[in-house]
Amino acid sequence: MSPGTRRRFSLVEYGQPLDIAVEIAAAASLDRDKARVLIERAGERIARTLRFSSNPIRIDADGVRAVDVAGMIRLGPSVELEIAPKFLGLDRADSRWREDFYLLANLSRHGRLLASERLKASSGAPRDLATLVARSLAGMYRDNRRRPLRSYRRSREVDFSIDGELDPIEMYQPGPDGFPQELIRYDRRNPFNASIVGAASELLPEVSDPIAVAELVRIVEDLPQQGRPTPNRSRKVPGRARVWQPTIDLANDVLQGLGVSYKNGFASAPGYVVNTWRVWEDLLIIASRFSFGRDATGVQSDYRLGLRYLGTAGAKSTVNVYPDLTISAGGSRPRFILDAKYKSSSEKGRTRISESDVYEALAYAKAGACDLIVLAYPSLPSNSLKTLGEVSVFETVVVDRTKIFGIEVEARGISQRGGLKLFSETMSTHLRSIVSQDVARAQTTDTT
Repeated sequence: MSPGTRRRFSLVEYGQPLDIAVEIAAAASLDRDKARVLIERAGERIARTLRFSSNPIRIDADGVRAVDVAGMIRLGPSVELEIAPKFLGLDRADSRWREDFYLLANLSRHGRLLASERLKASSGAPRDLATLVARSLAGMYRDNRRRPLRSYRRSREVDFSIDGELDPIEMYQPGPDGFPQELIRYDRRNPFNASIVGAASELLPEVSDPIAVAELVRIVEDLPQQGRPTPNRSRKVPGRARVWQPTIDLANDVLQGLGVSYKNGFASAPGYVVNTWRVWEDLLIIASRFSFGRDATGVQSDYRLGLRYLGTAGAKSTVNVYPDLTISAGGSRPRFILDAKYKSSSEKGRTRISESDVYEALAYAKAGACDLIVLAYPSLPSNSLKTLGEVSVFETVVVDRTKIFGIEVEARGISQRGGLKLFSETMSTHLRSIVSQDVARAQTTDTT
């Protein structure tokens, strides 16, 4: 392999194990055992970052398999491993899945839409996450450039013009350059801009797209003489500059190893990775608030299920359950509970709700006094629906008056222009239809 050339190897979360250790060994000029160690250590870095109890990259006799994680990991200077979420899959024809993944990752990490309008899929779309990150960082900086990010800082300077606080003794014995004095400056030299410049500098060696490179260089040149980036000090921007918060969040992500850089001798950075079930849960929460309204959307409401006693007559405590979403009644829409699920069961080729999910749904129904429970799973590419946000009911479980709907929701293509809005509106329309029709059927049955 020629110097500077990178090889990328791909997996799909929960997909069939692939024996990629041999190919990685050849790409990195290693033996197979050392290649397996590289992969295992990458999984350990991910586990530490996402606080997993076990390594999400499993290696056995059948090959390498990834669970509960997606993203881009640098295994070495010339070797990358990308893991596509199971509900996006790998699309080798274009980079749409990467754009979808990056949008969803940032929705989940920061709770806001960072750059959806810039990630419209096209034949010229970036094919690597480093370029996607760089374009978003540059685009957000460009949007707010006319409102410079300034803050107060103390500065010690020497000048004959007195503009700050002086030591009385030094007033009588100035130095050759003037009086040493302490001033308070309100300017662009601050930890926030230092983080932006630091992130741009980290991304520059990783980005091959000339337009993205030019944008990053422009940032570095526009914010000269910044101090050392200190992400821990630059988390929360002042209220007067809150429009810069998404930019600072993304810059700190890159500085803390959530970019895709790799430094020889230092491999603590895991790459741009996410916990996939958390991403799915956050997407449903954001979409529900968008479509049903924040006031009608209760997030992880606390419902009391029962009491727990210690011994025969010991102290008691409450047993509570926390469904992801409780959607209040509105118009013809009845009240229902919507819970995000990520892994469904399969029996003889048919998708079904697992028993544990049924039991949990029944607990929600009893504690929340709600007879309509919707368990929302992501639609897999093999079960692809045609419209973004389209819902398919794959199973219904009835227990007395409680109905539990198992649904699949299509999320592929969410990075298209206006994708989050389309996803939210289409999903909510289907959900309203499902729960409203069920209530109408129940009323007809009771009447007859």
